[in-house]
Amino acid sequence: MEKISIQSITREETGKEAAKRLRREGFIPGIVYSKDINMPIKLPRTQIKLLRAQHFSESTLIEISIENSKEKSPLTVVIKGVQFHPLTEEVVHIDFLRVSMTEKIKVKVPLVVKGEAKGVKEGGILEQMLWDLEIEALPLDIPEKFEIDISPLDIGSSLHVKDIQIPEKVHVINAPGETILTVVAKVEEEIEEEVAPEIAEEAAEPEVIKEKKPTEEES
Repeated sequence: MEKISIQSITREETGKEAAKRLRREGFIPGIVYSKDINMPIKLPRTQIKLLRAQHFSESTLIEISIENSKEKSPLTVVIKGVQFHPLTEEVVHIDFLRVSMTEKIKVKVPLVVKGEAKGVKEGGILEQMLWDLEIEALPLDIPEKFEIDISPLDIGSSLHVKDIQIPEKVHVINAPGETILTVVAKVEEEIEEEVAPEIAEEAAEPEVIKEKKPTEEES
C-alpha cells in the first residue's frame, strides 16, 4: 500500500473557542492518539485537501510530520474520525490513530462497484446496502479498496460478503452472509382514479327522462 505524507503542528490550546480561532486562522484542529500517545495538533487547510482526495479513507496509510513535537520522525497513522460542519460540510476536526507496522488494526475498506449488472440492463434496479467492509490486518496488508464486478448479476440476484475475494492476510469482520447489493425488479405503480361515492352512484344509474305531463291549458 502506498503512503501519503502530510504536515502538521502541535497545539497547546484546546476547547471550542480555541478550535474556532484556529479555523479562522486557516487551520483545522486534530489529534494523534494511540495507547501511548495523545497529541493535539493543527493542520493547514492545504493538508486537508490531500486527505479529501483520498476520501478520508481509513485504509490509507499516512505519514504525518508534527512540527514542534518530541517526535522527530514522521508518525504512521490512519484516519479514525472526521467531523464535518452540518451546514457547510467543511472539516472541523480530524482524529488520527498511530499504528505499528507489526500490530494488526481494524479499519474500514471501501467497496467499489465495477460494470453494469445484466439485470439493470433488462430494467431492474441496483440496490446497495453495504459500502465498505470492516477488516483486520497488518497496516501494510490493508487493501486500498475491494472492487466488485456486478456485470453477471440478473434480476433477483444478490452479492454477499462471502462472494468477495479477500487477500489471505486479511480477516473480514462482517458476517459472511451479509448482503452487499442486490438487483430487484422495477415495480410499476398502478394509479386508480378516485371517484366520489355519490358521483360513482349517479354514473352507475342512467338518468330517466320522464315525459312532461301536459297542463290543462296545453291540452
